[in-house]
Amino acid sequence: MRFLLAGLVCLLLFTVLSRQVRQGRFTSIDFDTTVKVQGWVAKMDIARFEGILEDIGVLASPAFSTVATGVLTVWAFKKRRFAAFLIPVAFALMTLAEIYGKSVVHHPAPPFFMLKNPTTIFPTYHVWEEFSYPSGHAARATFLAIVLFFLLKKRLWTGIALGIYVGLIALSRIYLGHHWMSDVIGGTLLGVSFSYLALFSTKKA
Repeated sequence: MRFLLAGLVCLLLFTVLSRQVRQGRFTSIDFDTTVKVQGWVAKMDIARFEGILEDIGVLASPAFSTVATGVLTVWAFKKRRFAAFLIPVAFALMTLAEIYGKSVVHHPAPPFFMLKNPTTIFPTYHVWEEFSYPSGHAARATFLAIVLFFLLKKRLWTGIALGIYVGLIALSRIYLGHHWMSDVIGGTLLGVSFSYLALFSTKKA
């Protein structure tokens, strides 16, 4: 029951944040954050790792995440039977929420000049989109990390590794100019919300 409540609270927070983003409350904060993050990475002389930050996004891409969700569902089914089917259902609903956000909030994506690897060659690098809220990569990475964490019985080393994974995805989205900070926060809230909704009946919470 705690999982269900936590999931609903995060969904409510996402709704509130979406309204604030739509009203332009995060415009200056988003821009300043992106400038600072890109400047910090350049100052640390790790810009040569742009390719790694770009490639790691594949681990939260729609295709990879769909396959991973299927694997997690099969794994959970062996232990908890039919309750495991909430995992793909929650993933699908999360995807619909992402599409809804991009269609309704209409939060302009970072300008083209902020992209670190602008190109029209798909799918190697980023293809600029008009609206960016919420970040699907952040949502999918968070969803997969939380579901996997609980299926692995909440082990410390797993939590650290998955936390690094989610953190790198979030950092890469902002640094590479694919998303604003508010996009990443919104996506993270979606991921937390729907992962908890998926888990509330597969775990005794």
